[in-house]
Amino acid sequence: MKKKIHIIGAGLAGLSAAVSAKKRNINYELYEASKNAGGRCRSFFDKKIGLEIDNGNHLVFSANNSFFNFCQTVGSLKTLKILPSNLNFFDIKKKEKWEFGFEKKIKEIINNYPIPNTSFFDYLSVLKFIFVTRRSTVFDLVGDSNIYKEFWEPLTLAVMNTSPKFASAQILSNVLKVTFFRGRKHCLIYQPKENWGKTLIEPAISFIQKKRINFNESLKRIHFKDGNISELVFTKRVIKIKSSDRIIFAIPPTNLNKLFPEFKLPSNYNTILNVHFKLSKKDIYLFDKKIIGFINTKSHWMFVKNQYISITISDANKFNSMDSKEIANIIWKEMCEYVKKKINYKSFQIVREKKATYIQSPKNIEMITNFKKKRFPYVFAGDWTQNRLPCTIEASILSGKKAIEDLV
Repeated sequence: MKKKIHIIGAGLAGLSAAVSAKKRNINYELYEASKNAGGRCRSFFDKKIGLEIDNGNHLVFSANNSFFNFCQTVGSLKTLKILPSNLNFFDIKKKEKWEFGFEKKIKEIINNYPIPNTSFFDYLSVLKFIFVTRRSTVFDLVGDSNIYKEFWEPLTLAVMNTSPKFASAQILSNVLKVTFFRGRKHCLIYQPKENWGKTLIEPAISFIQKKRINFNESLKRIHFKDGNISELVFTKRVIKIKSSDRIIFAIPPTNLNKLFPEFKLPSNYNTILNVHFKLSKKDIYLFDKKIIGFINTKSHWMFVKNQYISITISDANKFNSMDSKEIANIIWKEMCEYVKKKINYKSFQIVREKKATYIQSPKNIEMITNFKKKRFPYVFAGDWTQNRLPCTIEASILSGKKAIEDLV
């Protein structure tokens, strides 16, 4: 009997699973609750700003092999641009700008100490990430460092969407060991020439063929027989599961808990908020760096796009109930401080992803680790399943690939 894989969820993890299934010539069917694929990595045309914008921003490094291989498979490498392995920062309080150059070896960075008013010894804090216990937070390791505010805090927020006071030091250590500790070749920054939809989602849909995705099909109930899933009850149909069929749940923990309330999964989440400002061509050139980290500001990271700039605020739960116009005014003042000039934006849009990632604390990482030790007659995919990585594009793609490998 020929095996068929039913993939629940057409976010990036689900698409990755479908791409891997097609590469192996495995029969599959993909089901998506919404009318669009891509999940948190989608791009869409926004009427208010009059442009196609990304739902969110992502830092992707050349160390992210799963990402690169995925783009190679779906034929989208040409849609990428490679930025230098330098992170640029602006401290609004001190009115200082600096560049942290990952193209240099650790020894060179320590000797040159690029952050103003720092010394050789301040940079030795990076060595604390060589050996890390699983219960340590980033703050436990470097909270007393003189470069905590200028480097460790913004880096942790960007990578983990979690305050260093709660973020697992082990996860950040894993990231540093495959990027910063290995040098420039592994720290180049990948960004899309247009948007993430054109780089990841549209090519993946084209590769697997759109007709293989069943949109507007929300999984409502699951029926069991003799301990195995016998039926998947969707919005518009019921799928009978044969004994040879396999199932991948490529959905977030919150959705999974609605289907399996007995599962012990993280329940506390952090928002990622993105503010998109459409600018004139003249004004967009004032932002001289493609990616900028902001210090002592509400803004965390700014990305320069083709016709707009996009500002990301991580760990942004405190902004969930704040008026959008008020947020835009606060952020725009900070942008004007950066360019040292009062300029006007044409229009703005705010996108709140209220359950962007679970809080990636040692306790929650341990919960995911314990969950993965259990045996199930089905497989799970999603960035949250990769308990050695932060919840990122890389983790999403890797999880989909691994899900197929587990079923083969």
